[in-house]
Amino acid sequence: MERFPVYRIRGTARERGQQIGQLTKEQILINLEAYERTFFEGAGLRWKDATDYATQFIPWIEQYDQEIMEEIRGISEGAERDLLDIVTLNVRSEIMTNLGDPFGKTDGCTSVAAVPPATKKQETLIGQNWDWINLMEKGLVVLEIEQSPRPTILIITEAGIVGKIGMNDKGMGVCLNFLRISEGTVGVPIHIVLRGILNSGTLSQAIRQITRLQRGTSANYLLAHREGETVDVETTSRAHDVLYPMEGYIAHTNHFVGSRIAVDELAKMGEADTHLRMGRATKQLVAAKGQIEADHIKAIFRDHMSFPEAICRHGDAESTGAEELVGRTLFSIVMNLTEGQFELSNGQPCNTPYHTYQFSSS
Repeated sequence: MERFPVYRIRGTARERGQQIGQLTKEQILINLEAYERTFFEGAGLRWKDATDYATQFIPWIEQYDQEIMEEIRGISEGAERDLLDIVTLNVRSEIMTNLGDPFGKTDGCTSVAAVPPATKKQETLIGQNWDWINLMEKGLVVLEIEQSPRPTILIITEAGIVGKIGMNDKGMGVCLNFLRISEGTVGVPIHIVLRGILNSGTLSQAIRQITRLQRGTSANYLLAHREGETVDVETTSRAHDVLYPMEGYIAHTNHFVGSRIAVDELAKMGEADTHLRMGRATKQLVAAKGQIEADHIKAIFRDHMSFPEAICRHGDAESTGAEELVGRTLFSIVMNLTEGQFELSNGQPCNTPYHTYQFSSS
């Protein structure tokens, strides 16, 4: 398959948003139509219901970071869409969690990180398979966003969403795992938190960006920095737990692991495949300890144990829904924060090649 489209963005927050809206207008439309269908078929929600709900999150976004909200306003202008349409894209996780079936089928993302002394060349590596429904396949873009004096960021994202999986030029990288818990709260949306992390220069700043305000729903954030450290932050809307891997490697999937957050048993267990995926990834990291390289992580992401609901996901074993709404691995990413670049596959890594993306100044 082809490489993802890459767009270089710079200017004030409003200007950056306008550029994103103009350049990715086609993909934004794809995502809006895809989520309109997903909300309705998955939870019986009409688009108007979703946008009405999303309105409540605007004050939280503004309180968290007014510049991010300005960028969202710019996207709506550039894409020539109503502001609430773009806000709704950025609140899509909260809508699906808080208004949908709280224990329905989730994505199956698997994330890993490895840092010295676990890596062969003393590099900092972090990455994941991003598993989501087929409908979103054509709405993904790579953005390089120059936002001085804040860090320049390089991300793979759903067009119209301001924060996702990626890295910045200060050495910070972030991956995401969805954690499903029925909370029904309003707070800072997941994708806004992701942008806050990428606006950070250090791990301490990134953790603070996750924890400083109430969040809209639960999620897991795997962080790493080229200084050679990685931490994992599990969150609900009001609580969090920080996991520190003493051996220099960590894997996370879609269930709560830490002991300091009180969640019910359904949330603790997650989907049937999440524990096997985490175990498989961890087992392979342990086997390569001290010698871990990017190729080891790619091998983990190609793993087919318990196919089709494997780390490299090819569908849902018990799915009876439309093919477009079946989950699979839509991209796989391996970031080398030491070198300041990432490798990205447009599709399942078992049958699509990884291509290298880096900052334009590199």
